[in-house]
Amino acid sequence: MKKRGLLNFVGKSVICLLCLSMCGCSLTASVENLLSPPKLTAEQDEIYNELINSVGKNVKLKYPKSGDYRSPFVVRNIDNEPGEEALVFYESKDIRSGESALRLKFLDKSDGKWQSSYDLACPGNDIDSITFAELGAAGAESPTVILSFTLLNQTEKAFSVLKYKEKKPSELLASTYSCMEIADLNKDKQNELIIVNVSKELQTASALMYTEAGDKLELVSNTPLYGGAADYIRVTKGNIDKNTPALFLDYSKGGGQSGTDVLYCYGSRLFCPDSVGNNTAAGIISRQVNDYMAEIYSFDIDGDGFVEIPSTTPLPGYETLTKPEQLCAVQWYTVQNDNFTQKAYSYFSGKYRFALLFPNRWTGVVTAVADFNNNDIVFISYNAKTGLKVTKNNEIMRIHAVEKNNKDEDETSKGMQYLGESDEMLYYTAKGNIKNRKLALTDSELKDSFKLL
Repeated sequence: MKKRGLLNFVGKSVICLLCLSMCGCSLTASVENLLSPPKLTAEQDEIYNELINSVGKNVKLKYPKSGDYRSPFVVRNIDNEPGEEALVFYESKDIRSGESALRLKFLDKSDGKWQSSYDLACPGNDIDSITFAELGAAGAESPTVILSFTLLNQTEKAFSVLKYKEKKPSELLASTYSCMEIADLNKDKQNELIIVNVSKELQTASALMYTEAGDKLELVSNTPLYGGAADYIRVTKGNIDKNTPALFLDYSKGGGQSGTDVLYCYGSRLFCPDSVGNNTAAGIISRQVNDYMAEIYSFDIDGDGFVEIPSTTPLPGYETLTKPEQLCAVQWYTVQNDNFTQKAYSYFSGKYRFALLFPNRWTGVVTAVADFNNNDIVFISYNAKTGLKVTKNNEIMRIHAVEKNNKDEDETSKGMQYLGESDEMLYYTAKGNIKNRKLALTDSELKDSFKLL
């Protein structure tokens, strides 16, 4: 079946669906409500029986919604003693007023049997994730346990950093957060914990970097962020150059507007370059989402091993249209000397999952027209007289996207040149008969410019 008339849905969601697990982006429905509980292994059954013996039968297992651990049972060595510990997430039905129903049970093995050691009350109503990390030099002794929780209002999250010693967890740090990442930004060969907080009341955001020192987390550095974010929706680890690791923090402003903050270090000092520039109304790094433009995230668009930051600007001919009607080009930026510098300019299709990097001679004189009825993106030379009308004299080329195993669409692509394929799509191209042959792409240029997403 042809996928036509799905612009409103696909255009806004296709990229988002690829990235639900980053930066706290997770499905709101609990996994245990969607799937039948799997059959427990013999070890899990033994752990579960000890849980029941210690807290009673009126419990419900809770499944982490994101991260590497999605089972309510986690077995791992989390102290500096031989042997593994077990952690079980559950919800208690037998609680007194004012107590948290969300719990984490710690168990140790003694004489070959699991025994309850500690019962921890957790904030919120759901466990979002559990992560194990070695933070700082002290983290090498035993892993740090980092828990994140969804709070009752579903708009905030809380985290807790724990160390497990002598059969008891001790809390090193706890707070609310918008984004959380573990990385070595200061290149000291030790991981740090980076927390991003947003104050929606003050419309400010900040990043804080912690390391583990003894029995506590020590604040190494903090810095304000400049994007005016409402919510951070994805974090990408990467480099802005061969010597500078960075975090690329994609955020939503609301109202279909998005942007990116970039975070890196000078020594052990966190730094974030101004991503909106002097003119905060315009913004250097700013992009919009509409029926034509899907959400776009930081990405190594040119394949050079360094992450680029996207920003949108109307393509020629779309400048005077309303924002919902605008088809935009994507300007890809890098950071040089703490300033944002444009590196590439492209057409970007969230619907068909490809990008086409424009050569310099196209900038300002070539635009794109979306022919969704035929699954084509048409690139034309632009002038004010013909506007966005496609003619035989201004068509440079078109890219045709075909769903694999779609026989109806296969007929449309006959006579076109094969361009590439993804797991789901085939791509073809057809060159137009444009009068200005200087705008035509060579086969080599087209191969280098066409990027699958």
